[in-house]
This record gives sequence, structure tokens and C-alpha cells, in this order.
Amino acid sequence: MRYAEHAPPDALAPVLHRLWTFEDERGGDAPQRIVPDGRCELIVHVGEPYREVGASATQPRVVFAGQLTRPLWLEATGPCSVIGARFRPAAARAFVGGSMRRTTDRRVALEEIVPGLARGLAESLACMDPAQRVPALARWIGERVERARIVDDLAVTSAADLIEARGGRVDVADLVAGARLGRRQFERRFGDQVGIGPALLATVLRLRRVFDVIEHGGPRPWTDAALEAGYFDQSHLIRDFRRFVGCTPTEFAASQPGLATALVE
Repeated sequence: MRYAEHAPPDALAPVLHRLWTFEDERGGDAPQRIVPDGRCELIVHVGEPYREVGASATQPRVVFAGQLTRPLWLEATGPCSVIGARFRPAAARAFVGGSMRRTTDRRVALEEIVPGLARGLAESLACMDPAQRVPALARWIGERVERARIVDDLAVTSAADLIEARGGRVDVADLVAGARLGRRQFERRFGDQVGIGPALLATVLRLRRVFDVIEHGGPRPWTDAALEAGYFDQSHLIRDFRRFVGCTPTEFAASQPGLATALVE
């Protein structure tokens, strides 16, 4: 099992947060929990596609995964080889070509977004040397975004960038004041460009910050990591864990190796 992340080219830094690859020749032994992270993704299955738990069919070869507001469970159907591109929170609208609300909590076949190109993208990446796949996918996304010519809502982009930079530790009222819009108008425009509202994005990124604190700061009690991430009490963290992870921190640690165990050390 191998997972690797790659920084995007400088020209795509405003659009992509990370590119990544995942390989697992065994295909996995148990369903995998995917937790919301505040970012949409383009996913290309070069190996056997995953299947969502409870679904009868596998995912398409190339799928756009919108914002998650709840945990998602996937199961492998064979040896996995995946290439992914993780968008910055406000940057995927140009790729999708319209409101992001229609992709929230959905995995949309690329064929629905860019008709006629999905199969060719999957086949071309499959024929490449693995080292060439990540830059090739980045180039393809860059060309798609450039052709779309959709102008970002700058007020929303600035607010989303600030939420991301601060790991969710923001006051939405301050964002509204900075945008110089009414709150309802700001939230509507934010949802169209990001797929979820500003308060929800901040909550998701704050929870993800707990994992980042532990991963980069070494094992520590999860209560300490929560305080550093912006939580003020344990009950708040546990409530967000139940909502976005589907269990408590203790239950999560009991079912996951490595990083998860550190959460309740």
C-alpha cells in the first residue's frame, strides 16, 4: 500500500491544493472511511474502481467528488491504482462549469461534466509510466480550467482562502462584513462557488486541523490537539466527530491504525 502527495505546478497553485496517488495491489480487506476535508476532488481509477458501500455498481473510471458533509464508505473491488487532484475550496467551479451545489455529497461521472473526454483521459493515463501520470493530470486540469473561462466570485474566493489559511478559525460575521454583502447573499454566493456554506467549511477545516496538528506535531493527547485546532471544549469536538466521522474519537482510534490511535493516546 503506497500513498503519496505532490504539490501542484506553480501556475495551478490557486486551483489545486494537492495531487496524489494511491496504490494497493491487495485491493484492501475492509471498507475505508472517507472523512470530509472541505475540498472537492477529481479521481481517476487506473486500477479497479472502488464501490461505495451499499451500491450495486462501482464508481466510474473518472469521477468528480463534490464536497462531503458526512462520512463516505468505500470498498475495493480489486487491485487499486488511483490518481487524484484535490481542489482548493473555492476553485473547482471553473472546472465543473457551474454551481457547485449540484455536486455536494455526490460523486459525478466526469462524462456528465465534460462529455466525450472521460474515457480518453483514463486510457491515456493508464498507458503512461506512473511517474508521468501526475503531471499529465495537472496539465489536463489546467487546460480545462483555462477553456472554461468562468470568472470567480472574488468576494467568495477571498473568504474561502481565509478560512482555509486559518484552518477554520474564523468568525463568519467578519467574513460577511469583509465581503460587503448581506449575509444571505454572501452565503448563497458562497454555496454556489464552494458547494457548502462558510460556517460549514470552517467547521470541516477545523476538524481536519486536529488531524494535521497530530500528524505534524507528533503523538499527543487529542484534547491538546483539539485546543490547538481551535476547539474550546471536548463536547464540541465529539459532536463534530460524530457528524463528520460517524463516531467518537475513541471509537475512531479503536478502528484505525497509526494516526488515529494517537488521537486518544
